[in-house]
Amino acid sequence: MKRFVTFWLMFALGWIFYAPAASAHSISMIEGEALVHRDGVEIKLTVRPEDILLSAGLTLIVSDRIEKAVIMKGVEAHRKYLLDGLVIKDAEGHRLTGKITKVELPEIPDEGMSLDDIMSKTAIYHLQYPLNHPPVSLSFQQVFNSGVNFIPVMMSLNVVQGGQSSGSAIPVPDNGDEVQRLSFNWTKSPGPTTTLAAAPAPATSPSVFDTAVTFVYIQNDQVRIEILMPLAALETWEAIPRSKQDVLEIEEQTAARPIIEQFFTQHNELKIDGVIVKPTLDRVDFYALDSRNLAMVPDPREQIAATTRVGAMLTYSTKGAPSHVELNWTLFNDKVVSARAVVFAYDKGSRASLSTDKPTFIWDSPGAPALPKIDSIPGDQSAADNAARSALSEALLRNIYRGFDYHSESDIYDALARSTQGDLLTDLYLKIKHGLIMQEQGGAVARVKEVKIIKSEPAPGHADGGFVERVTWKVEGTIEHWGHIHTRINEYTADLGIAPRDGSWKIVSMDVVKLSQVQNAVSLRKL
Repeated sequence: MKRFVTFWLMFALGWIFYAPAASAHSISMIEGEALVHRDGVEIKLTVRPEDILLSAGLTLIVSDRIEKAVIMKGVEAHRKYLLDGLVIKDAEGHRLTGKITKVELPEIPDEGMSLDDIMSKTAIYHLQYPLNHPPVSLSFQQVFNSGVNFIPVMMSLNVVQGGQSSGSAIPVPDNGDEVQRLSFNWTKSPGPTTTLAAAPAPATSPSVFDTAVTFVYIQNDQVRIEILMPLAALETWEAIPRSKQDVLEIEEQTAARPIIEQFFTQHNELKIDGVIVKPTLDRVDFYALDSRNLAMVPDPREQIAATTRVGAMLTYSTKGAPSHVELNWTLFNDKVVSARAVVFAYDKGSRASLSTDKPTFIWDSPGAPALPKIDSIPGDQSAADNAARSALSEALLRNIYRGFDYHSESDIYDALARSTQGDLLTDLYLKIKHGLIMQEQGGAVARVKEVKIIKSEPAPGHADGGFVERVTWKVEGTIEHWGHIHTRINEYTADLGIAPRDGSWKIVSMDVVKLSQVQNAVSLRKL
């Protein structure tokens, strides 16, 4: 019977980490068409509902459906987001003032949108910028990446001059010193009136993907670097063998992994407290243009080389909390002269710019967050009434979860030993440790963020020298990749057998009565 109870305990405590992960894009793609008239510019921007929610600062709750009111709140907030983020200037350097004239939304049922629709449907925003005279030239730039939401935004516009039947597909840069400028000739007689909807749009230029996105995570036990790079950019350093120039077959992706591992582990020297640390390549994946979730290990598929992105995750182990981190970025050549990174050091976020002139990123610790102090509960502490027993149960349960804030196996085991005993101790240590590894996200380790006790009351049963308490609690677990925080909250009800052992109160048995998932959500890290 004890083994049966223990199995269900392990299932309950580990279940939070195996629940299906939320889908989320790591790059926000905005595609648009711009029709330039003598007296104004009409722009049509296509965006995903997911980006509308996240850029508006809302959490994407992953459930069967997203409430209509939540979506509409994001739609309204996204108006200002787009107007603020797209910068158009005339030849004299004056920024044009625009307004939203119409928003085309996919059908949103009263009961809300399904998750699949959130990920696959698009919304279209119509913007209008009046002009006092025909423009000699216009410059285009986007500043979406300058706010507290760090999510990298890649934008492309197909620009058409009124009266013409084709235009230029251009990437819209987000570098403060870089703009995309186009000139216009108004001496020719214009043709028939052209509307934006009628202007044909050539396919988005692959140049919009020429930017590598890098995330640096600094924690007590590791520094992790995640690099998302277009295959075309990678091949300016290291060619990936394939039989067809425009296609990367599944077998060729597998064969390329050792090449990519050698490439990434030999570049970008990292020092932790003055010591060069060699990385371990945790993952390397190939993502298509339509990949939904870069935190999930993608299913094998043939890739179009021009739009494939390579994702690499490298881990640099530390010996305790790092005090000084120095990253020397070496991925520069005649085509790539700068790089940008988003840095998350514990709970602090910032941006870093790297270039051939300044290739080094340096971080000095302001002080690592203190690990929780986990004390045994003396066996002579009173358990004479319901309130005292409830307090004991809650303290012991929190101790179990807090034990996994430590990093070495011996420290975790010692922490658990203060709150549980015997076979239960060994099983808890092994099973919870295994449960923290999310196989569906490439073996990433989830962290317990919060344990909230909902209810505690006496329960039938027997614990030698102690009592049995039925406790209901919620556990919030998080995992983070590419700057997206995946949060899952589950609720459990279990009968805890609690008794004094070796001079301290400990959990000696646990029988899970009920478990359910309360919330599964994705949010963005703030800078």
